[in-house]
Amino acid sequence: MKLFRKFHSIQGSLLLHELSYVVLILVTASVGIGWAFAWQKSAEESLRLTAMNSHVQNVRGELYRQLKEVFDASFLSDVDAADEYDLYTRRINMFLGDLQLLAIDNKEIDATNKIAIAYNRFHNETNKLLVPANLTPQQKHLLDKQLEQYTFSELEAAFGGFERLLQDKQRVLTKNRQKWISHIMILAPLPVLLAITLLLFSRRYVKNNVVRPLASVMQGARRISRGDLAHNIPKRGVDDLTRLADAINSMADELASNRDKLIEAKKQAALGELVPLVAHNIRNPLAGIRAASQVTQDETSDPVIQDALRDIIIAVDRLERWVTSLLTYLHPRKPHFSRQKLTEVADNAMSLIALQLNEKQLTLSRKGWEGQVNQIAVDSNLMEQTLFNLVQNAIEASPHHSEIMLNYFQKNAQVVLTISDRGKGMTFDPVSEQVTDGEAKRLGSGLGIPFALKVIKQHGGQLIYSDADSNGTKVTIILPRT
Repeated sequence: MKLFRKFHSIQGSLLLHELSYVVLILVTASVGIGWAFAWQKSAEESLRLTAMNSHVQNVRGELYRQLKEVFDASFLSDVDAADEYDLYTRRINMFLGDLQLLAIDNKEIDATNKIAIAYNRFHNETNKLLVPANLTPQQKHLLDKQLEQYTFSELEAAFGGFERLLQDKQRVLTKNRQKWISHIMILAPLPVLLAITLLLFSRRYVKNNVVRPLASVMQGARRISRGDLAHNIPKRGVDDLTRLADAINSMADELASNRDKLIEAKKQAALGELVPLVAHNIRNPLAGIRAASQVTQDETSDPVIQDALRDIIIAVDRLERWVTSLLTYLHPRKPHFSRQKLTEVADNAMSLIALQLNEKQLTLSRKGWEGQVNQIAVDSNLMEQTLFNLVQNAIEASPHHSEIMLNYFQKNAQVVLTISDRGKGMTFDPVSEQVTDGEAKRLGSGLGIPFALKVIKQHGGQLIYSDADSNGTKVTIILPRT
């Protein structure tokens, strides 16, 4: 596996491609060299057997000539027969010596030795007949018969055995040649089949590990360049393309993060221009309302009017604190935490929206208020304005004569407050700004949700938007129970 991983790159793929063709060349060369070597061996063996057969025939021919000289000396008293006999003897011994040099196995050596032994016996018997002597006709008849039936027949038997051995060798050689020819007919297509196999394997490997992953990377890069930063390029193919896809995906994530930061910066810039103006235009009337209420409260003695004026002063002071908290959204400061119940903070925020609820004839229901509620660390001013903004959004989204539900509960180390309305619901997540209905809708520079998200993050919590159980939208606030 480690060896294969070395080839799992573009450079490794090229190396594998080159090695495959080196293997093809080696296989082709091996087949050719093997066949040539076998054919050469067969040719050499054929030449050797032909040379041995030629030497045997030469020995036989010279033997007949030598035998003729023996008869010439014995029956015709030829004085030159002895010299001719010796010449043929030397030539026969020379051929026998060459024959013994060509013999390579025990059978050939044994057959050659039989010819040499038979010839030596023939030579010993015929050499005596070269001495001139007067032979009677009966002696000449016996000599002729002895040479023919015994000595010469032994030579012929040796020659016959050697020739049969050569014939057997020749048949084996012919059979081997036919076998090699049949093998070469089988091996000849092997390089072609191997080349086709390597071509198909190389094509498939390159297509699956280089071409298709590269096309996927290019397509993904084009989608990301058009703004689809959520697209994730699949990591497949050789290691180089996997690393490239991973780098592009990381780049897209960084671009998405930078884009969100840019949107947040644009919101901050818009709010930086808007909020001070709004705060100034609110504070001046609030100051006048508070002053007039306080003067009227000092001048009247009616308890009902004094209670109403006291409520006005409390509401004005609360609005003043909210305006101050709103300005801190542009110039962040550390929240001033105090131990309070989240339900009490919610009640304080809801006391200012009774008029809006009455205008649309909405019912504000609370659930979980009657149970045990633990105190948590919150900045009451920031959290009151956060809850006010979120409930106000729910009021705007709710139809007339419907219900807004506040549900509080505690789990593990967290406290949870949900705000559910019966509106049409949202087609996108305003927190992550991810569109869910295919529209290219983006958040604007509203104050409510960005302010709420920022405050809840300062408290170490979460703000989650989801669909309510029966239509509408549910906003979930999760804060640490500390």
